[in-house]
Amino acid sequence: MNISKKADSLAKWSAIAIGFSVPISTAFDNILLFVILISWLVGADFQKRMTVIKSNPVALAALGFFGFLLAGCFYGQANATEALNYLGKYLDILFIPIFILLFKEEKTRRLAINAFMLAMGLTLVLSCIIKIGIFPKSFLLQGTPDNPYVFKLHITQSIFMAFFAYLLALKARYSESSRLRLAFALASALAACNVLFMIQGRTGYLVLAILLVYYCFDWLRWKGLLVAMLAFILLGTVGYFGSKTLNHRVTEAAVEFSQWQPDEANLSSIGVRMEFYRNSLELISEHPLFGVGTGGFPQAYADKIRGSGMWATGNPHNEYLLVAIQVGLLGLGVLLYLFYQHWRSANFLPTSLEQSLARGVLLTIISGSLINSLLLDHAEGLYFAWMSGVLFAGFTGVLQNSKDKN
Repeated sequence: MNISKKADSLAKWSAIAIGFSVPISTAFDNILLFVILISWLVGADFQKRMTVIKSNPVALAALGFFGFLLAGCFYGQANATEALNYLGKYLDILFIPIFILLFKEEKTRRLAINAFMLAMGLTLVLSCIIKIGIFPKSFLLQGTPDNPYVFKLHITQSIFMAFFAYLLALKARYSESSRLRLAFALASALAACNVLFMIQGRTGYLVLAILLVYYCFDWLRWKGLLVAMLAFILLGTVGYFGSKTLNHRVTEAAVEFSQWQPDEANLSSIGVRMEFYRNSLELISEHPLFGVGTGGFPQAYADKIRGSGMWATGNPHNEYLLVAIQVGLLGLGVLLYLFYQHWRSANFLPTSLEQSLARGVLLTIISGSLINSLLLDHAEGLYFAWMSGVLFAGFTGVLQNSKDKN
């Protein structure tokens, strides 16, 4: 085996390993990404690689979005260090075409998804163990029985666990074995319970709700919306009256929202977010087309609230506002185009399972980005890039209408 083939093999196995590391270890993620990049560069046949990338609309849209952020480094309020620091947080997007090239084989894609499921399964088990008080808090297991997050903070775990519940539900739906269907269904229910009744991540509530609606609609079409509505009523009633965690988080959010007043400093979680959103929208109106430049948000926001007593931030906790402020409505349009191509191109994936999974990934990011800057955050941004690479490596360019199970 020559050096090029060895490098390609190392890059593929490292890419598979990211599925296990992304819910667990940022340090391991960075090591693997470095290995992938070096190994990929050592590999040969760049012309063939470029042909594959040019024929994949998701890869092209990802490059277009990153290119817009790169262009934003050359104007605006941020200095070179600040601009490059923010651009670096979006480097995961640049890996989408690389992942697409590495996951061309169906076996590699299957191993990658299994690696992610293994990591999330481990997270779920340990979270349940922490919940019942068996393990004390440590540098590995961070949570407490009142908030049993494991490797990542509760917001990140709630997002990943909501998607994991959706993934398991899809596995149950498409499994041929009745025993496997039951096992996946029970595991999906447990993952959903982890989001709703164990960890304190309100973003997870939103993501789980959106994925539940889409799952029911994707499966049963308009009848599925009725099923989703009934599920909302049942879960909401049981959760609100039967779970102190869910009851407290929902009630707290409602109270904080009711107490928020425009133009007045507020230190509550919801109140601060409302400040961020209102001031961010005003910044967009002041710099609508091209924004303040990549990395320019912190200074622009600080200037905006100077003397008001409001909390300065480098992150408005909304990806759409953050992108629009940095690279304008044109840049936001490029991001939305990436999301559009992601949704549209799912029709060209080989199986129904992969099509539904790809749209679930996108809905996770779209919904979570309403109340968090997910692409700016390492774990969530890498999750989106990696999952996009895994799934759209199977892009066929031919519209798929089959109902293959796997």
